[in-house]
Amino acid sequence: MYRRLSNLRRLDYGIFQLSTSGLVIKPPQVGQPTVHSLMSILFVPMTVITTLIMPERLDGYVNQRRCLIEAALEECLPLSSQPRARPLNEALRYAVFPGGKRWRPVLTLLGAELVGVSARNAMLAACAMEFLHTSSIIFDDLPAMDDADVRRGIPALHRVFGEGLALLAALALLNESYGLLARAAHENGRCETSAQLIIEAAKCVGGNGMIGGQAVDLSLRGAGQGADALHSRNLKTMALMRLTMRAGAVACGTGEDDATALGNFGESLGMAYQICDDLMDDLGEVAELGKPVRQDARHGLSTCVTELGVEGARRLAAGLIADGTRSLRERFGARPEAELLSEAAMTILQDALRLSLASA
Repeated sequence: MYRRLSNLRRLDYGIFQLSTSGLVIKPPQVGQPTVHSLMSILFVPMTVITTLIMPERLDGYVNQRRCLIEAALEECLPLSSQPRARPLNEALRYAVFPGGKRWRPVLTLLGAELVGVSARNAMLAACAMEFLHTSSIIFDDLPAMDDADVRRGIPALHRVFGEGLALLAALALLNESYGLLARAAHENGRCETSAQLIIEAAKCVGGNGMIGGQAVDLSLRGAGQGADALHSRNLKTMALMRLTMRAGAVACGTGEDDATALGNFGESLGMAYQICDDLMDDLGEVAELGKPVRQDARHGLSTCVTELGVEGARRLAAGLIADGTRSLRERFGARPEAELLSEAAMTILQDALRLSLASA
């Protein structure tokens, strides 16, 4: 008999995998570390999942860190001291506060803590990731890009402050993210890693990252792209998530093997996140998501949903997260932070699963 989702919090969990009929959770073998995953039930047919919630332990971690993150973002906000720049400062505050779920800084802190770095020492890098992410969505929302009027349930920045100030605010946040990464390395006594972090951030933003991915978006709208173009446009999400997972740890001098493992997990999570975003864009509603929906269809863009269908996209996202958490476990074992990262990955997946299953 299938276990009810209301009992999820009382179960001890195994390792999930895909099957032809649903998401299967393999019970842990003797001596094998358990993983407290949001999807941790022995078997859940795809028609059963309707509402999922953040696990208590992850919820406690996020709530504990959130106040620290908000205070640090306020302190790091790149406000201008110019007497006539008040509108810019107002635009910056509007863009950053109140934020969304703050997944990027949370993931940066978890990645750093996984390799033994304190949250305090990784906080500047976490703020850099949130500023970089916020700048990217300001750019995305502009009329010349995705032309979105709503973000996080309120009017998009350019709708309130105009396109000129929106561009300047995005550039200010992007510029500050580079400075914060350098400061993070310097204040942790790792000046030699400053250049590495800035180079990584530049690659993340550049022609083979966010900017290149957006350029593919613009050039292929309505062209009926295939899988190769789809991979190119997903680069912007994958690149940012890879850097998000690595930044705090690298700023504090973690070894390359650990940093590589974190980056690989970030790439899997980034790709899964993009698939979930595609699913929510196709199946969600503005009131629920806090941003425009059916944007990909409006612009004639291929997505994982158009290429694979809802079922195929859902399974691919779940498989990517399974692979990512497995590789994380192989490198770091059953450390609490690794389990929290696994839970975070499944929590990010949950809304897309719920919407796609409701549409079935």
